[in-house]
Amino acid sequence: MFKCCTRHAFALVFSLLFCVSLPALADEIRLRDGSVVRGTILTAEAGQVTIETGFAGVLLVNSAEIASMFTDQEVTVLMHDGRVIENQRIASRDDAMVMMNDSLETVLLSVEQVDQINPEPWELGKGYKWTGGISTAIQLEKGNTDTQELDFDVNTAWRSLRDRYFISGIYELDEANGERNKDKWRWRNKYDYFLEDVDNYVGGLLSFEGDDIANLDLRTVAGPYLGRQFFHNNYLSVQGEVGLVYVDQQYSMEPNNRYPGGNWAFHLTSDYLGGSTTIYLDHDGVMNFEATDELLLNTVLGLNFPIYGRLQAAAELRLKYDGSVGADTEESDRTFRVKLGYTW
Repeated sequence: MFKCCTRHAFALVFSLLFCVSLPALADEIRLRDGSVVRGTILTAEAGQVTIETGFAGVLLVNSAEIASMFTDQEVTVLMHDGRVIENQRIASRDDAMVMMNDSLETVLLSVEQVDQINPEPWELGKGYKWTGGISTAIQLEKGNTDTQELDFDVNTAWRSLRDRYFISGIYELDEANGERNKDKWRWRNKYDYFLEDVDNYVGGLLSFEGDDIANLDLRTVAGPYLGRQFFHNNYLSVQGEVGLVYVDQQYSMEPNNRYPGGNWAFHLTSDYLGGSTTIYLDHDGVMNFEATDELLLNTVLGLNFPIYGRLQAAAELRLKYDGSVGADTEESDRTFRVKLGYTW
């Protein structure tokens, strides 16, 4: 009996030692230079694979540098040709990736064939993805000059595989010694429909704007445009648009003005600085075909960074030019502000 207990105890200790000696299972990326990165593969899209490691946090790996991948967990893979392989593990075999399709057949893949790993539901054609943010900047100053400033803006978007909607608005109110020196607002609505080549899209713009100091009761801008996404990855996203618009301007102290024109827009974001910090540049303009010197220009250059959770702060410079204002009103306006906001 003593020998039997001894054998059982030895087997138990050996099993424990064996389990302790086993390496922790993890996803694995093998690079073409022979190095290996282990962790948890989160996503893969736009030519980059995102993997969370225990030694360096979240890393971005260029797909061109990857020889093969292995996943300890089940993933969903979206191929460039539109095929979807759901809830399967990726293994490596002779510098190629091996998966099982829905028919339990072995599928050999190369990294170049993979469009995305763990795509979001909207990227598989299931509904819309809703994103947005709301922010405000308030400044109160008492002393020789009493100053009050209030800035408020909201941006939101709905995106599916086929189309997307944008809504954005901004309101600015500044007072000095009891007198308003800025009281303006702007509301923009946009709709984009992606063509077969998803980098190109057509869209429509409808915007409203008012400026009490410039005696502008309401400016309505509407028209179609063509757009293109030139780059779309974590490091750089660039898109541009050009189109035609009809402008209707209603003033409280001047004759109303209506004209056809051309419009353009440019949007750039970059996560190059890392740490969820984003650089962004937004610019849009309108040219009056009947008086080409009457330009409407809006430019925003900013730096956005996280504070805690979904709370974020931003420092931005806003430049505005309105060539249609009267002689008693400044054509250009420059505003620098630091704002606090919430994103979703």
